[in-house]
Amino acid sequence: MARPRKKTNRDLPVNLYYNKDTKAYRYKDTIKKKWHNFGLDRQKAIKSAQILNAKLMANTDLIAAVMADHTLTLKQFIDDYREKVLPEKKLKKATLDLYKIRHRLIANALGDKPLNMITLTQVSDLLDGFSPRASNQTRACLIDLFNHAVARGLAESNVAAKTLKRNDEKQRKRHTKEGIKAIREHAPQWLKNAIDLALLISQRRCDLLNLRFDGIKDGYLYVIQQKTGDQTDAAWLKMEITPALQKVIDQCRDDVESPFLIHRKPDRKRECDSKEHPTQITGHYLSTEFKKARDTAQCYPEYSAKQMPGLHEIRGTSLKMYQMAGKDAQKIAGHASPDMTLNYLKGHEFAEWVEVSPDLDISEFTDD
Repeated sequence: MARPRKKTNRDLPVNLYYNKDTKAYRYKDTIKKKWHNFGLDRQKAIKSAQILNAKLMANTDLIAAVMADHTLTLKQFIDDYREKVLPEKKLKKATLDLYKIRHRLIANALGDKPLNMITLTQVSDLLDGFSPRASNQTRACLIDLFNHAVARGLAESNVAAKTLKRNDEKQRKRHTKEGIKAIREHAPQWLKNAIDLALLISQRRCDLLNLRFDGIKDGYLYVIQQKTGDQTDAAWLKMEITPALQKVIDQCRDDVESPFLIHRKPDRKRECDSKEHPTQITGHYLSTEFKKARDTAQCYPEYSAKQMPGLHEIRGTSLKMYQMAGKDAQKIAGHASPDMTLNYLKGHEFAEWVEVSPDLDISEFTDD
């Protein structure tokens, strides 16, 4: 049992003490075992001690345990949010997948806690455990969750919004021509096809993986960019099948029956469960295999792990080469100019296709 308090301290909150000699009050932080001077004002000292006790004392965990029976937990609210809110956002699949990952991490860390009793410290500690980019993504998800919770009266304030955004300055270096060639030499044929297409048509990973043979019509390859296809007509690309592009398309045709230009025969049947077609390649798998080929090639020994360029950086190499060749890099990338008027409206079945000619000479990468 705890030792009885002295008569001079009996009327004071726990951890607050009065010194008859100095006529001052002191507060004992029982967690860090430190004393703090609370001055001569009795009422001010009592009020401060009460606030600190509520925040620091172990019995707050007991309160939280009781309150959990009377309020939603964060995990319960996340489940509700995913069922009712996310569908209304009409997000792309890649974005939904990112939300799913972040929500799972949040639920694992704080999911069992009552929604309206989650503290700023708990959120900050969670975010501090991630890299700057992952921290900012998780923070954005938490802010959106708490915005909806506050709007429904389930939380008093948005504690996530009070955290600070981390500096997420890009650290990845650019590829060198020698580096890309070395990676390509250590890549399986389907990955070589992906690299060659990335160099030639300057598209994002998701758009490369969505290229289909039935998108080739009347001498053109039709590409609707996933990221911006419903926002700007620049993302609807009609690519002329130049000799250079035809060469890569021919590379993609093999004895594996697939609707996708970039494809592979799956190693296991269970790989096919979440795919549109068994031969389809996911973005995660593409990035993982690219990393394996890059690490095997050992082409960037001077780079740190965070500086290592991935497949996405090949797009930058391609656009730079188009620019240096005096060609319209912005057009082939599908980037809209500031003065461009949107010709495509949601719900319409037409778009103004932007015709481009992918005629870059990539032989310095592909020729042995």
